[in-house]
Amino acid sequence: MLLIGPIGFLTPWILAALAALPVLWLILRAMPPSPKLVRFPGTRLLLGLKDPHPVARHTPWWLLLLRVLAIAALILGFAGPVWKPLPDQAGQGPLLVVMDAGWAAAPDWPQRQTRALRALDRAAAAGQPAALLVADGTATGALPFLPATELAAQLRALRPAAWETRYPPDPQAALAEAPVGLSVLWLSDGLDHPGRAEWLAALAGRGSVTVVPPDGPRQSLELVAGDQPALRLRSTGAAAADVLAIGLDPQGTPRELARLRPGEGGGASADAGVTSWLVPIDLPSELRNRITRFEVEGHGSAGAVLLADDSLRRRKVALAGDDRAGEGQRLLSPLHYLRRALAPTTDLIEGGLGDVLQASPDVIVLADQFGLAEEPGLREWVEGGGLLIRFAGPRMAASERLAEEPLLPVRLRAGGRDIGGALAWGEPRSVAPFAADGPFAGLSLPQDATVRAQLLAEPAPDLGDRTIAQLSDGTPLVTRTALGQGQLVLFHTTANAEWSNLAISGLFVEMLDRLVRSARVGSAAPEADRAEQPFWLPELVLDGFGRTTEPQDATPVAAADFARGPAPGAPAGLYRGGERVAALNAGGPMAPADWPGARIERAAEAPGLDLRGWLVALAAVLFALDALGSAWLARGRQGATA
Repeated sequence: MLLIGPIGFLTPWILAALAALPVLWLILRAMPPSPKLVRFPGTRLLLGLKDPHPVARHTPWWLLLLRVLAIAALILGFAGPVWKPLPDQAGQGPLLVVMDAGWAAAPDWPQRQTRALRALDRAAAAGQPAALLVADGTATGALPFLPATELAAQLRALRPAAWETRYPPDPQAALAEAPVGLSVLWLSDGLDHPGRAEWLAALAGRGSVTVVPPDGPRQSLELVAGDQPALRLRSTGAAAADVLAIGLDPQGTPRELARLRPGEGGGASADAGVTSWLVPIDLPSELRNRITRFEVEGHGSAGAVLLADDSLRRRKVALAGDDRAGEGQRLLSPLHYLRRALAPTTDLIEGGLGDVLQASPDVIVLADQFGLAEEPGLREWVEGGGLLIRFAGPRMAASERLAEEPLLPVRLRAGGRDIGGALAWGEPRSVAPFAADGPFAGLSLPQDATVRAQLLAEPAPDLGDRTIAQLSDGTPLVTRTALGQGQLVLFHTTANAEWSNLAISGLFVEMLDRLVRSARVGSAAPEADRAEQPFWLPELVLDGFGRTTEPQDATPVAAADFARGPAPGAPAGLYRGGERVAALNAGGPMAPADWPGARIERAAEAPGLDLRGWLVALAAVLFALDALGSAWLARGRQGATA
């Protein structure tokens, strides 16, 4: 930038065109065509006469002045004049530009490039060398200091990365070739990152540090796993935009399928300068399975995009066992109500227990089955991450070895509890309200849902912890426990209407839906996946702006690196490992950065009044006056001719 008094010029080399104004004055001074002198003897008779409308041989000075001033205004306007620009406080020494280049830098990336280019122009005008540190985790070795003009093209080609900002691990090694008296311009994304404090201390010891914070808040999306999948929206500001669910319509065209509003699932919570909202994914299963991504409206960054993978899609549920009801007795079948409840929201398969295990389902449902010790593969499947849901029934109640039955969340008493038994109830029991922190929290209880018989659990110290639903008298209705990476769930009543009318109520469908949604997709545990599939191949990746692109090279990512999150060589995107598709998302917890000892360049301190628009407008006005003056002169000539 060239400073002349209170005016600065962003592109001062254009001012060299002002030297052509005298030549332009001479060119415009003549008004073609020039009059031709012809001697005619008869003109002596006209001596002494005066022409009342003389024709000028040269352009009038006032018209010439208008044209020169208009062209000068254009030249000055193109030179980028700024009235009282903000002095560059970075100093007069060699320039080091630090660019935070993670996903949080994407929303205002063009403004950041413009600010860095202006600093490079000033360094080039002062003859100072410059260096560029791109904090995307790819910088290695000592930073080279080059002529500032050589870094402009590299800076213009930079793009933010689809992972968190990353600094070189050793600041002293990276600054080994740095001259004394550095002027540091740090274009921050506003967030704290590992190694940032060490770099700030190292740079402050070598010169002055000016930090340019982002223009607006940073926002990120994260999936909250659990019985009810939801999104966690975080923002460094006090407000948040809507979350858009993008997916394929019936014609296969990507479009907005739903709009989720932050705050509808609970109030906002603030912690250390970051406000977070819980955004429930309260959508029908058919619609949710079509969603390919969630994104924060109007916030273009990879951290504000969450790609949908198997964890948000339909589960594969297996119904194992025999269907004892014959044709015409469908309503007596233990599996009939399970089919009706699970078919709309899951992919159902049926068959023998050994057959369905070969299909690697996410959930297996057994109705009134016992003697599972004969199926050793079932236990391995549960320990690997599967969800086994069992229902009681007459066959289990009649078993003499019920107390020894494996794969149950609790030990059961033989014989069950029935109106006609020794422990006869006075009347059927209703379902008690669900715990607020359990998987069935928030489900409404129908008044007519009652249970007439059940299998009782043996008293145990942890029985209360394993009970996730109970009857009005406190006896367990549904119990659950973990086994390895999987879960065991037992309904202490039947899956049909033989022992209760729960199976013919809407509550039955909602309870099964909550349980199935709590199962992870893929029956193998993460450790087993990595043992069987040690590498993940990228299928679709994001750039720093959150736009989907094809992977440049399908380089496999080791399972250990994949578990650490997005990084150089493993950008945010969708990856395939065997039959599983997993999303590697960039969003997550955020923490605002603090800058002790550094000068903060506020947005209000941005360079002063830009005069380019005013000068171009002045040139347009002068050209308009020139057109009016030329028309007036032409009209005078026509009158004289007449």
